[in-house]
Amino acid sequence: MKKINRRQFIFTGSVGASVMASGFFAGCASAAKPEQTVSGAKKFKMKFAPRGLFSASVGKDPFKRLKWLSENGFWAVEGVVFCKAMGVYSQKEMDLQTAIGKFTREVGLDMGCISSMNEKDFPTMTANQVPTKDRVIRDKAAVRAVLTQQLDTTLGVLQRIGSTRFIVGPGAVDKELTPEKQYENVVDNMIFCADYCKRNGVVMEIEALNTTSHPGVYCNNNTLAAKIARDVNSPACRILYDIFHEQMQTGNLDSLDDPNVWNMIESFHIADAPQRMEPGTGTIPYKKVLGKIWDKGYRGFIGLEHGQSDKSIEGDKKLLQIYRDLDSAAS
Repeated sequence: MKKINRRQFIFTGSVGASVMASGFFAGCASAAKPEQTVSGAKKFKMKFAPRGLFSASVGKDPFKRLKWLSENGFWAVEGVVFCKAMGVYSQKEMDLQTAIGKFTREVGLDMGCISSMNEKDFPTMTANQVPTKDRVIRDKAAVRAVLTQQLDTTLGVLQRIGSTRFIVGPGAVDKELTPEKQYENVVDNMIFCADYCKRNGVVMEIEALNTTSHPGVYCNNNTLAAKIARDVNSPACRILYDIFHEQMQTGNLDSLDDPNVWNMIESFHIADAPQRMEPGTGTIPYKKVLGKIWDKGYRGFIGLEHGQSDKSIEGDKKLLQIYRDLDSAAS
């Protein structure tokens, strides 16, 4: 099974938490840029950060994609993330990461979050468990060793691509421990990771996922994610508010009005529900939602983490226009 294979490389000391740099990245809050034009295209007001979209126009070349995004008014980018089974990069791969980071800056794009330690399937932080080839070890020291390896690998990728942010998740629910003990373990492990991040000048963002897409995941709503982040109590620990996941899990976005949640948000992901395609294909009133977060003062990354229903050249034009229309909510 996929899950077992993934855990086997953790046992060997190799980390599957880092990111292939053959995609693109971005996310996370920063000050808004002034309006400007590039090749005739007006810069978006909102910090939309496409992820793997517009393929008919740009193909698979990462550098062509970055240039196209900049020329069409985007000023941020976020990419498709590939977990690397052995967590070890060849010199060629590291050189590619460095080149992508350099080129991203050259074309005027900001690069932010990478999904590097977003565990979904195993109760790593919730139960202090480390699966090996033969058995599961429930041991805090072993978990900390794995987390340190993951953090080291993640930091290397971040430095090469020129980012300071990554997504983290505590893993799955543990059936043997009480909810109270699991929460205690999660906060304790997140504090450990946040201390590492603070020392190295990076920020980790807890992302809540829905249990329809990810059955058994522990952190399944943004109220819980924000509570964890508040209890970690570190500037290096914030949350990534994924609007799709929140809508799927709770049936609403009421938590945006909760100051305990709002004040912990570092970045957003968007996709329409329930099919996780572009805005306008589902039930979420995105122009209203984006207008709301703009009016509340948010100026950070908005990762476009969704599919594209029409993948033709004409579909690319339509998708670009969708985001032009949504951007008008920023007034």
